[in-house]
Amino acid sequence: MIRKSILFILLVFICLQAFSQDDHYWTQQFGAVSTIMGGAVVAGVRDNTAIYYNPGALGFIEHPSLSVDANVYKIDKIFVDDGLGNGVNLNSAQLSIYPQIISGLVNLTKNDRWKFSYALLTRQYTNVLMNTRYTNADFDHTQVDPNEKFIGALDYTNQLNEQWLGLGVGYRINDKLSVGGTLFISYRSQSYQMTNYLRLIYKDDTTNLFGSVNNDRSLKYKTFSGLFKFGAAYQTGRWKFGLTLTTPSIQVYGRGDIQREESLIAIDTAGGGGGEVVMGRKTGIRAIYRRPLSIGFGVEYATAKTRISISGEYYTRIKVYHLFEPQSDPFVYPESADTGSTHAELESFLHVQNASNPVFNIGIGFSQDLGSKFTLMLGARTDFSSYTNPQEGDNFLHNNAGWDLYHLSAGLSYHQKRNTVTVGFTYSFSPAKSIDQMDVVIPVEYSGNPVVYATSYGLVIGYTYYFPK
Repeated sequence: MIRKSILFILLVFICLQAFSQDDHYWTQQFGAVSTIMGGAVVAGVRDNTAIYYNPGALGFIEHPSLSVDANVYKIDKIFVDDGLGNGVNLNSAQLSIYPQIISGLVNLTKNDRWKFSYALLTRQYTNVLMNTRYTNADFDHTQVDPNEKFIGALDYTNQLNEQWLGLGVGYRINDKLSVGGTLFISYRSQSYQMTNYLRLIYKDDTTNLFGSVNNDRSLKYKTFSGLFKFGAAYQTGRWKFGLTLTTPSIQVYGRGDIQREESLIAIDTAGGGGGEVVMGRKTGIRAIYRRPLSIGFGVEYATAKTRISISGEYYTRIKVYHLFEPQSDPFVYPESADTGSTHAELESFLHVQNASNPVFNIGIGFSQDLGSKFTLMLGARTDFSSYTNPQEGDNFLHNNAGWDLYHLSAGLSYHQKRNTVTVGFTYSFSPAKSIDQMDVVIPVEYSGNPVVYATSYGLVIGYTYYFPK
């Protein structure tokens, strides 16, 4: 029985897979109107958000303006039923407030065919916090040896903030065709930490056993990158068309820190037992983050009061690469644990890999003028996961589910001569998805069937001021 308990404790050396929404490209949308329209504005965008959705449409914008749009409140929830075993769940519910986009359009020349734009937008934002405490009493008694008492904890944090600064230019070739491009400068900051520990006591008539297991890992990094977006917009009669191409990112700077510890101690009253410790830490090391090539398109049909639009975007695959690849050289105790069979794993102890699968997303939007002052808008879009499982790096940053998201939105715009105010609501969800049981430090036989759910609720408010010509 003692051997069985120690064997379960050794599960710590199988990594814990984490949760993240960084595997989705369409979670964030920009501008209140474009967000409520489901992002389906590649063809028909005629406001400041054209700098992101289709810089080719900048040439068709008539009035210089300043726009401020924000997700005033956004609640993101992740729930994992039976995440740590039968009846022991995991969940994260976070309220976030952050600027969505601040953008403007200026005339720098007397030639009204040229339009210049600027924007600061939140391209990615993730804030996932999970923590739970558990004891042997939290599990079905048939799963736990009656001679065992244990207490454990899981703490997980994943915070990501990626800001883009954009400078765009559009040129109207004629009344039907306009082209343009945007240079984006990206600043990305991510902080991740996961701690999982267990303290176990086994006691019967002849033996007392104490076991302690730690699994601690954390990383943080910052990168600066550049990328270009090119677009073309064409309009004829009631129809509008749009086409865009976004280049892969070109990184100019990236540095980060990483540390990891995995330890096991098992001691009994007879003087037996032992333990193993593996620890490593590197600071100021090179960090690399890549974004894929993407191609977008859009079609819109508009009457005097009604708009119906559709947009899609295809993101290419990113092959496996290293976010971190330092020379690990971890501390190992006892030295005999660094054998030929484990040496290769120890060399990559601090390595972290990234990769992504190709993704195609699609969105639809609808708007209807309600008199001269109000416009009703509706939208829906997919947000499929690009998740793939790199072989090396122990899944530091990725979830083990790769769930898909779907977004619904509705809102109203109120128009005045010099400004427009827009208010809308968004709802996002993932269908329930069964996932593999997580490999965590719990000395019981798993009997749960983990199912993950994700939901999000958002309030979007936008304001646009139109400068006199």
